[in-house]
Amino acid sequence: MKFRLLMAVTLLLGACMVMSVREAGAAATITPEKIARIRSHCVENQAALNRLHQTDAFLRNDRGNLYRTISDKLMVPLNRRLASNQLDGGALLTITADYNEAYTKFYDQYIQYDNALSKVLEINCTREPVAFYNALLIAREKRNELSKTNQTIKDLVRQYGATFTDFKAAYDKEHS
Repeated sequence: MKFRLLMAVTLLLGACMVMSVREAGAAATITPEKIARIRSHCVENQAALNRLHQTDAFLRNDRGNLYRTISDKLMVPLNRRLASNQLDGGALLTITADYNEAYTKFYDQYIQYDNALSKVLEINCTREPVAFYNALLIAREKRNELSKTNQTIKDLVRQYGATFTDFKAAYDKEHS
């Protein structure tokens, strides 16, 4: 009986030591100066992050609606019209498919970013500065990924416009 109790205590202490080593490793990634700055500016940081969260939600909704409209009201109807007139719009179809894929990625990445930022906002940065900092780094990474996808969408819109201009010029040349 004493042996089992001793083994249980030993296992429990071993688990605690492993957890404290993990936390010490996480704490090693941030300097004591940063911890002090996070604690001293906690209220301002939380307020700024709350404003960013609200602004980003508005922008994502606004951009998301714009991007959906570009596809639904411009690209898809034009592609259908070209197909119904038996014109070769293959390049435009390819760009539209890439665009829709990028939009889906944008939407998914925004949800991941929003969730990551929400987690940052849930952490008390005065009591848990290391967790706050680590969560902030994750949110920043998600925001950068979202920004890259946003840029991809913009590039695809430009590419679609340029391809359509080339298509129209070729069509006008053939039929004039």
